[in-house]
Amino acid sequence: MRRTACLVALWLACTAREGAAQHHGLGVGGDRARDPSTAALLSIQPLPVDAGSFYAGNWRRGILYTATELAMLVPAVVVLDRNGWWRGMHDYPAYAAAGSRPAWTTAERTEVAAWLAGYIVVKVISAFDAAHTVDRQNRGLALRYDGQARVATVAFRFPLRIR
Repeated sequence: MRRTACLVALWLACTAREGAAQHHGLGVGGDRARDPSTAALLSIQPLPVDAGSFYAGNWRRGILYTATELAMLVPAVVVLDRNGWWRGMHDYPAYAAAGSRPAWTTAERTEVAAWLAGYIVVKVISAFDAAHTVDRQNRGLALRYDGQARVATVAFRFPLRIR
């Protein structure tokens, strides 16, 4: 499982080049207008993948948000797994061996709630970011920074009618 996740992350990192967005017509001057609400809905879906940023053509942010969502969700699942939540916590032998505990401890509830709240916050932020990115692309605005040349480029598109 870990090997597969690493291979997928490596593949996504390798395909997240600047040229990929231009090749698929996603940069300034692209011929396809995208819907910001679709980008937001793809980001807010419950799976720990930020499909909205990928839809917007912003692979780096998509990978960043996906990694952050996984970093928030995995610890919560580990706590839930430790307590045998899918079998019912009272039937789990390790949980029952710890004594007769009728419910989760306050620390366990707080830990799971904190990780899940962080996951939801990251999902909401990624949804707003994906919608804003698509909206900015539709209006024809782009901002790029080249770290090697230390050059920032602002590009915009506006219709020019010459009569």
